[in-house]
Amino acid sequence: MKRKFIFLLILSAIIINSNSYSENATADSDEVVIDLNDNTMTSERGVVVTNGNMKGLFYRLQRDPVTGEITFTNNALLNISQPTGNIKIETEGGKVSQKDERGEFYNSFAYINVAKMTGAEAPNDKIYFGSPYIKYEDEKIYAKDAWVTTDFNIVNFQKEPQKAGYHIFSSDILVEPDKQITLRKSDLFIGEKDVMPFTFPWFRANIRSGSTVPLFVTIQSSDSYGTATSMGFLYGNRRDKFRGGFAPKFADKMGILVGRWENWYRFDNAGETRLNIDDWLIYTKEKSEPKNTNELPDYEKRHKRYKVELTHDYNGENGSFHFISQNSTRSMVGNLADVMDKFDNNNVYSSLGLNRFKFDKNIGFYNLDANLFNLGEAKDLSFTGKMSLVSDKKAYGLLVYDKIDDISYGSNIDHDLYTNLSLTKDNEKFKLSARYDYLYDMDPGSTRKDTMSRNERIGANFLLKENGLNISYDKRRGDDYRTFSFWEEDINTSAKKRNILGIDFSYTPTTVAKYEFNNFENIKASLGNYEVGNYIFTPSVSYNFLDRKLDTARDTYRAIVLGSNRLAEFNRFENIVYNNSLERRADLNLSNDNETYRVGFGKRTTEIWSREGLFDGTYRKYENKSKFYEIQLGRQNLPLGSVGTFGIDGTFRQDKFDGSSDTTNLFNLKLSNDLYLYKTENLDVTNKFKAEIQKYSFSGNKNNEEGRLITKSDYIKFDNSLVFDGKSTVTTYDIGYKNSKNPYGVKNKNGEQFTTGLGIKFDEDTNLNLKYTDDKRFTSKTKSEKNVNDLSMRQYSVNFETKKYDLGFSNTDIDFVGDDFSTITDFREDINEHRIRAGYKFDNSKLSVSYAEGKDKLKTDDGRYLDRKNRMYSVAYNIYGDVEQDFIGAFKTYRYGNNRIEDDIRNTDVYSFSYAYRDKRFEQEELMKYATLEYEKPKEQITNDEIETIRAILDRKSSFYNQFELARIKDETFRIGNYKKTLSAYVNFEKNNKRYSQTGDLKDSLSSFSGGLTVSYNRLGIGYTFTEKSSWKKSGGSYKWSKDTKEHEISILAKIGKPSQGWKIKTYAMFYDNKNDTVSSRNRKKTLDSIGVEIGKEMGYYEWAISYENRYKTSSKDYEWRVGVHFTLLTFPNNSLFGIGAKNGGGNKPTKPDGYLLDRPSQLKNSY
Repeated sequence: MKRKFIFLLILSAIIINSNSYSENATADSDEVVIDLNDNTMTSERGVVVTNGNMKGLFYRLQRDPVTGEITFTNNALLNISQPTGNIKIETEGGKVSQKDERGEFYNSFAYINVAKMTGAEAPNDKIYFGSPYIKYEDEKIYAKDAWVTTDFNIVNFQKEPQKAGYHIFSSDILVEPDKQITLRKSDLFIGEKDVMPFTFPWFRANIRSGSTVPLFVTIQSSDSYGTATSMGFLYGNRRDKFRGGFAPKFADKMGILVGRWENWYRFDNAGETRLNIDDWLIYTKEKSEPKNTNELPDYEKRHKRYKVELTHDYNGENGSFHFISQNSTRSMVGNLADVMDKFDNNNVYSSLGLNRFKFDKNIGFYNLDANLFNLGEAKDLSFTGKMSLVSDKKAYGLLVYDKIDDISYGSNIDHDLYTNLSLTKDNEKFKLSARYDYLYDMDPGSTRKDTMSRNERIGANFLLKENGLNISYDKRRGDDYRTFSFWEEDINTSAKKRNILGIDFSYTPTTVAKYEFNNFENIKASLGNYEVGNYIFTPSVSYNFLDRKLDTARDTYRAIVLGSNRLAEFNRFENIVYNNSLERRADLNLSNDNETYRVGFGKRTTEIWSREGLFDGTYRKYENKSKFYEIQLGRQNLPLGSVGTFGIDGTFRQDKFDGSSDTTNLFNLKLSNDLYLYKTENLDVTNKFKAEIQKYSFSGNKNNEEGRLITKSDYIKFDNSLVFDGKSTVTTYDIGYKNSKNPYGVKNKNGEQFTTGLGIKFDEDTNLNLKYTDDKRFTSKTKSEKNVNDLSMRQYSVNFETKKYDLGFSNTDIDFVGDDFSTITDFREDINEHRIRAGYKFDNSKLSVSYAEGKDKLKTDDGRYLDRKNRMYSVAYNIYGDVEQDFIGAFKTYRYGNNRIEDDIRNTDVYSFSYAYRDKRFEQEELMKYATLEYEKPKEQITNDEIETIRAILDRKSSFYNQFELARIKDETFRIGNYKKTLSAYVNFEKNNKRYSQTGDLKDSLSSFSGGLTVSYNRLGIGYTFTEKSSWKKSGGSYKWSKDTKEHEISILAKIGKPSQGWKIKTYAMFYDNKNDTVSSRNRKKTLDSIGVEIGKEMGYYEWAISYENRYKTSSKDYEWRVGVHFTLLTFPNNSLFGIGAKNGGGNKPTKPDGYLLDRPSQLKNSY
């Protein structure tokens, strides 16, 4: 019986796996011999035994039934799974304990995969070692008299380390996964030769994923730090909840710093929190601020410095939560420091009239992305949140301003600071929800998505499900933006607003403010639903507050040619300037599916500013306070036999105004009728008719009548829809009409609307739609009190779409007429915009062409005029599928006329071309690579969910830095190029026609010339952007053409040849020329800001590289250069082992030696 039990126990440990030997411990044996007499198992091809995170391929093993130990001979292969990289051991023999995952191995060859920890590429992603005795215990590896190397060629000479390019022989090696490797009593061998003059007593390397604490002495040299050295220690092991590390840093130019301090805590079920501190300067050598302003940047960088990063990450059964905050001195934010250096070097602060920004001030960045659910004891709580905020908007404004040159009409550049938080508790008894939204747009109007620039909104809602008790609260403070129509698009204008720095916007907005503010506060309480016979009785109370003001900003060009009046405003058609209203009311509702009986009463206060008929900035103010009651009676779905239904709804309201005998009465009647005109198996004909009549009456002081009813209208309104449903084809014909009158005075007409449309749906893919709208506004606010049609808008459109074709035409006509107004000369503005588009869909692509024309003509009786015409021709060809390509070309003309110099200098032609190529298959390969690395599984076992998880992780890691543009353009470019295949290019240039007519030189006539190129193909990455601007400037009564700024940035990463055998080339150059800076020549400043190049040769497991960098420094008023030679083990590709070279500080400073050990300075690494 005992032998049978042992036999079954051993069989239960056998796993037959058909994967390859090279990646997994496997067996495909057809025969296993089991000897029950001595508890041994033998197989020619091996059997697999797994226990916990250990898996072994054994050829002969014996199990001790008492201790549970397995002793094996005849060679074995073991794989130890680790979250940070697998450990693989090939051994001649040893023993393994099934009880506590412990083992001893004799005459072994092993490796640790460190790709996750160091970012190394295969084949340099492993550390190899061999030893006559290796012990694995407590997830640590102890090796005696061992050698270690990163030369991957050692796999061909596992027992001959002298045949590797190098190896280190140590008396003791301790490997603590996801922590550190410690070597004791070590000698370095190059081939067979010991090149160490003495035995090195101790060395330690950090292999903890995400940790950057140096565990051995590092030495570096940089401009800000001088010569700096650092060394530290780690605490906590892989399975510990609390882990961390600490390393002080000593810098001869700066002082004493906490170089790196890590404190990480992993919760059982709530993710992990990490607190990281970098370069916290606790003792500085800079004691007093220099008097020479050119020395201030260096002083500020050395006087105060730190970076504190706090993160929390959770992914689990309750969703996800990812938070990151970074607080630091400005000098520690790479892109911000670059911009500040550029502003210092090129005298930009002075050109903009700004006080200089200091490097030693704090700035914080905060980002949240959360979606949590099934929280709390009852699993009824959920939370969603997105946040992107900064603590110092003005410093962040420097980054935004630096990007403004790249913003043009239709741009995608946007800098929004926002918070969106929502908390909900939803169970069988009740639902309680609360939300908070915040927006601060740093470049309002820069994209079509900018429908607001400021927004703060808080809301809450409570619903008691048993009786329908519902309480809601909604409060908002903010503004609203609208998009430009093509007829008003002006590439040469700018909105009259100031950014956070106090600088007027100098970019062309895509949207413009509609309301300066649009604030509201709404509270409503429905006090439950109660059954009363066949009805539901619902009492409710509500509070509704509105405070809204029209934005009256003027178009700069219109103000020049038409004067500073209402005609120059973007929102000139609007009559109501300000609306402030507050209504408190209570309602008693009795209703069912067909009947409504409601009684309401309350108080209302309003303040209205109307500029109807006024164009000089003045307005009429109307203030009212009233008490009201309201009665509503309604009945729906009254049967009309078998031919349809009928509905009727009537409302009566009376307002009595405070402090007077004034009273207004409202009567509103709504009628509805559905008629089933024809019904057969193949055709249904239905007519839906609606009518509404509204009428006000007034009693009291006739002098107050207009003020009491200023925002009200009497009207009659009809809408009819006739539907022919032929099953396969559905035809709908709509028609509507509304006629409105003022309810006061002589009751002149104030509006008339007519709409009609025809829609035919032939099948799922074929549709035809025709629409027509005629909307007229009337006013009697004229000198003679005659009623005139001051605003009209007519729109019509045709759209036809099939599976292959897409055709469309639209037209808009707007007439704005000033006739007999007292505050402006008579005028007429005629606006027209029409668009034509056509598209054809191929099997996997689409061709689209379009044409648009917008005209705006305005004339006044005193001779002022405006005559603008915009035209646009565009063509786009899009290829879909695994490989996507976009070809887009556009040509626009902006014409203002030639009679006035103000018009002539604005006439511009704009040419835009772009191309994009995306190979999504390569993207999938990249995600698969990361997934196999993350989950330590072959491709065949990776699931789609795991692929999407990897995608989310990669997006999250990059989104924080991209969101705030903390990563420099050089860094962003050099992170591409290994596993992607993309190409995008664009070029835009604006030709000033006046300048071109003078010179005939296109290049000398460009008011703006910009472009960019991004290439990522296999092991090549290229990034290039440029912007050049020129403009007319008024001087002494005339206009002169001159250049403004010129900026170019280029970066290239090229890896030529196979990994470990090729060449690597890095280079970047930054050029910035501020033509408005009059002192640059005195400061020996050229167009070049900085340039760097590095050429490296991969020689198997290591790389030699040479580098050169030259950059302008304000402190020396000269260019500083640095040259170096670097040695890198490719298993640790992101930090060279050592470097030697020279540097020169510019001016009269001498050339000095330069170098580092184990810590490459930022000028030679991160600057690229």
